[in-house]
Amino acid sequence: MFLFRIIMISCMLIMFIVMFASLSSANKPKKNMFMAVTLPYDVLESDFIKEIQKEYKSLCNKVYIIMLLTAIPCIFPFWIFKNITVYIFYMLIWCLVFSYYGIIPFKLMNRKVKAEKSKNNWFVGEKKVVYCDIKTTMLKNKMPISNKYFLIPLLISLFPLIISLKNMSSENIVFLIISILNIGLIIFIFCITKQYNKSKLKTYSTDSEINFILNKTEKRMMSIYFLMNALVESILILVIYLMLFDYINIEFFNIYITSTIILSSAVALGLIYIKKKINELDEELSSKNKSSEIIVDDDDCWIDGIYYYNPNDSSKIVSSRFGYNMTYNIATKHGYFMAKKLDKIVLGATFLLMIILMLPSEFATSSISFNDNSPNISISSFPYSYDLDYNDIESITITNEPISFKLRTNGIATDTKCIGNFKSDKYGKCRAYLYFDGKDNNPKYIVMKLKNNKFDYLIYNTKDDKQTEKVYSKLQKNLDWFHKKIRWL
Repeated sequence: MFLFRIIMISCMLIMFIVMFASLSSANKPKKNMFMAVTLPYDVLESDFIKEIQKEYKSLCNKVYIIMLLTAIPCIFPFWIFKNITVYIFYMLIWCLVFSYYGIIPFKLMNRKVKAEKSKNNWFVGEKKVVYCDIKTTMLKNKMPISNKYFLIPLLISLFPLIISLKNMSSENIVFLIISILNIGLIIFIFCITKQYNKSKLKTYSTDSEINFILNKTEKRMMSIYFLMNALVESILILVIYLMLFDYINIEFFNIYITSTIILSSAVALGLIYIKKKINELDEELSSKNKSSEIIVDDDDCWIDGIYYYNPNDSSKIVSSRFGYNMTYNIATKHGYFMAKKLDKIVLGATFLLMIILMLPSEFATSSISFNDNSPNISISSFPYSYDLDYNDIESITITNEPISFKLRTNGIATDTKCIGNFKSDKYGKCRAYLYFDGKDNNPKYIVMKLKNNKFDYLIYNTKDDKQTEKVYSKLQKNLDWFHKKIRWL
C-alpha cells in the first residue's frame, strides 16, 4: 500500500508542477503579449500591467495553497481516506477540479486586460493578415520526423495483447481490456501527431529563414515528443505484463516503479521544455530583425485566452496562448469534439471503469466449503473462486506471522482484505483470501502448501480468528484421513 501511495502522490506532484509552471508563465509578457492579450510594447511597462501581475500572483498563490492543503488526505491518509477506493476517487476528483478550476485566476486577468485594452483602444497590428511564405510551406513535410516511426510503439503494444490472449481466463479479462485500450491509446497519439504535422505553419516574420527555423524546430521537437509519449506508454505496459505473467523476474519491480515515475515525469514536463525552447528561439530571432516581425491582433478569436474559435481558420490544432500545451479550433467540428466532448467521454469512461473495478473490492467476500465425504475443497469469492482437492495439498499450517506481498497480479488489495493472486518473498506465487480487521494487523491465517499447481501456496482466513482455527482443524483432520486412505490403497 505504501508503494501504491508513492505512485499516487507522484502523479499529484506532477500535476502540481504542471499547474504551477502554466500559471507562472502567464505572468510574464511574451514578446508583445500579456495574459494572452496582444498589446503595444510600451503598454507592457505600464503601472496597469504591474498591478495585474501583483493581483494575479496573489490569486495564484491562493490556488497553490488550496491544492497543497487538499492534497493532505492523500499524503497522510486518515479517517475514510485509508480506504483505497475513497483514496483513488478523491485523487481523481482532486486532479479534475484543479484542471478545470485552477486556471480561474488566468481567466479573470485575461478578461480584465481585454476590457482595459478595449477601453484604451490598445489595438496592435492588423485584425486579419494573410501572408503566405511559399518557401517555408514547400518544405513543410520535411520538418517533422516520419510517421513511420510510430510502427515501433504500435508493434510493442501488440505484445501485451498476445500475452493476455495466451493467458486468457475469466480472472484475467481486465488484462485483455487494458491491452486493447493500450493499442487504442497508441493509435490515438498517432492520429494527434499526424493531425499536428499537417497543421498550418505559423508566420512569424516576412523573413523566410526565421519562419523556416521556428516552424522546423517546433514541428520536429513536437513530433519527437509525441513519439516518445507513445514509446514510453507501450514499453511500460509491456514490462508490467512481462512481470505479471512471469516472463521476467519480479525482483526488477522496484526498478520498474522508479523508472515509471521518472519517465512519466519526463513526458509530462517535456512539453514545458519544448515550448520554452521555442519561445526563447522566437524572441532571439525576432530581436535581430524587428522590422520583419508580423503582428496580428486576433484576440477576438480567443475565449478567455484559452479556447480558440476562428471559423475563417481551417486549422484544427493550434498552439495555446496559455501554458505549454496545444489547443483546438472549436469553430471546426473536429476541434469542437476534441476540446469539448472528448474530455467528458474519457472522464465518464474512466469513472465508470473505476466503479466497475473498485466497487467490487468493497463488497467482495470469500467462503470455504468442504465435507468429510468428498476430497473437493471450494472457495467462493466472485470472480476469484477457486477449486482444489486434498491431492493438491502437501501440508497445512496455521500462523499469525506478519505477511506482506511484493506484487498483486490480479484481484483486490485494500487495508482490510487481500483476495486474488499475489507474489510474496516467503510464499512465492500464492492465492490469497485474507481479511484484516484493522485492530489486529497480524490475524491468524491458514497456509496450504500446494503441489503440482500453478500456485505455490493457498492462504485463507475468515474475519474471526476462532472461526479460522475451526476451519483449520477440520481441514487438517480431513487431510490426515485422506493421506492415510491413499497409503492404504
